[in-house]
Amino acid sequence: MEQTDFQYGIIGAGPAGVQMAYCLEKAGKDYMVLEKNDCPGSFFKVHPRHRTLISINKRFNYFPEKEFNLRHDWNSLLCDDDDLLFTKYTDELFPSADVLVKYMHDYVERYNLKVRYNTTIVNIHREAILGGKFRSRFILTDSEGNKTTCKVLLVGTGAAKPHDPDIEGIEHVNTYNDHSLDLKEYENKKVLILGGGNSAFETADYLAGSAALIHMCTRTPVTLAWDTHFVGNLRAVNNSILDMYHLKSLHALRQCDTKKFIKEDDGTITQVFDMELAHWDPPGTATFTSKGYDKVILATGWKFINIDMFDDSCKPETHTFGKYPVLDEHWETTVPDLYFIGTAMQARDRRAASGFIHGFRYNVRTLSYMLGLRYDGDDLWKKVFPKLDADEIATFMTHHVSISSALYQLGQGFLCDVAVLKPGQNLLKEGGNETMAGTLEYYYELPRAWVLKNDYFMSQEHMLIITIEDSHHRFPNVSATEFFKPGDMNPRDCKCTAFPQGVFYSYKRGVLEEELHVGGSLVVRADKRIFVGDTNPERFSNKIKNLLHRQIGIGRGDHFERLFPDEEWKKVYRPWTEEEIEERRMKEMAKKSMKFECRLGIDQ
Repeated sequence: MEQTDFQYGIIGAGPAGVQMAYCLEKAGKDYMVLEKNDCPGSFFKVHPRHRTLISINKRFNYFPEKEFNLRHDWNSLLCDDDDLLFTKYTDELFPSADVLVKYMHDYVERYNLKVRYNTTIVNIHREAILGGKFRSRFILTDSEGNKTTCKVLLVGTGAAKPHDPDIEGIEHVNTYNDHSLDLKEYENKKVLILGGGNSAFETADYLAGSAALIHMCTRTPVTLAWDTHFVGNLRAVNNSILDMYHLKSLHALRQCDTKKFIKEDDGTITQVFDMELAHWDPPGTATFTSKGYDKVILATGWKFINIDMFDDSCKPETHTFGKYPVLDEHWETTVPDLYFIGTAMQARDRRAASGFIHGFRYNVRTLSYMLGLRYDGDDLWKKVFPKLDADEIATFMTHHVSISSALYQLGQGFLCDVAVLKPGQNLLKEGGNETMAGTLEYYYELPRAWVLKNDYFMSQEHMLIITIEDSHHRFPNVSATEFFKPGDMNPRDCKCTAFPQGVFYSYKRGVLEEELHVGGSLVVRADKRIFVGDTNPERFSNKIKNLLHRQIGIGRGDHFERLFPDEEWKKVYRPWTEEEIEERRMKEMAKKSMKFECRLGIDQ
């Protein structure tokens, strides 16, 4: 008889559901994945509509470590088989989505993951359980009336439904999901595309060579991923329409609020829209009408929760007009034991990579460990150092932040490592190296927001939170295309740098004592000689050794942290004279004045 009750139920065999299945399978858990279609990754059989992924497939990265190379392989799922990498499937930097479907099929087959296909869940009900380890169970009813039950429910339905706006006359337009891909239908036509994200710009790029005029309309300013470092914002691979607009090639963008579509007798469509004119005197809102569109395509993104699946017993709260579920620090919804995995995890992360496979694969792995801790009493993923040896610890940490893909992709402190230092009373002498009795527990890849609320971690006498961060957000007025310079020479204050770097936060009983930026490099490694003539490649590790000495007293605290000794630095660095500094200041003032005058000209 087919099993119908499980500890862990997973809805959706997309990348997140399959990644979680791998983690639970490896841990020997009782689980089942329920998938509405007949194969894993079925979303990618249709999407993106124009069939080119925007997740990079960079195969050659100079360094040998698999973990480092995953930083630039955005499509592979995590596993222990070095041959089961997406980079082995295609040479294309931006591959066809069809390749991802094949890869996911092979992944499921390789690990014999438990997936039940052709099972469309239409209702989710939660009933309370009195006593025992679990507070409830979920009853999942499929379209055939069959029921599956589970104690913990993980929803990985991805882009669950289109995020369509409420506009009068919306029935007259096409959508991203149903617009024709026959380019001949758009030749010399006037096309309107609503939306300012990747699906809208992907569509515009596809049509740009055929359509006579493309007008793109968005309610909010277009946000570029290179400015925000958030992969869900507009990617350069999709933004050729911006070039064509600014280089006066007929296609154009406008920021407005569409109010109505009207189907005219000749078959064309008229758009009625409001436009805020804050720069007019006096400021105001104008209503305009734009006529003659042959095609209108709605590409306004997705909702990452289908709220209709849940009955009133377990309907989770949502935010952003129902686009995202409300999730806590470890991705649990407002309904106990109900979690969302996959691209919906971006509900908590708008600065890193949680919206794409190369980000949420780590979130999913982390959540699997947290589920084991919460429901089965398992340990979190950690490494234990049986003694406090400053050299050994610093070498390990320097190498780890140099290759970690999880901290790199989920930077800005979204995921972090945690080092709990428990010193003993005695200093030990071993081969001339000072160590200390005690232990270090090094925990991998935890949500920082969860760590900062966790009683165990925040009560420790000595704790380090380790992240990888960049500094661009500290300089909001500096364009991403100008932010290329290394940090300054202050060895403990490398915040002004364009390069991501390891950042160490030292806590004592929950109080932040010190923040150390170890410094960055073009390849984001701190364990290698960065350039020819680098006279102190150990400076990154030395900073950590000195930190350990300052905070818990192990090792020495006099390790050299500068890039060059003073006498060497004088050979390569010439400070500006007062005249040169004043000349640069005047140039900057002139540039700002020119921008201001140009803006006044536009406003008038």
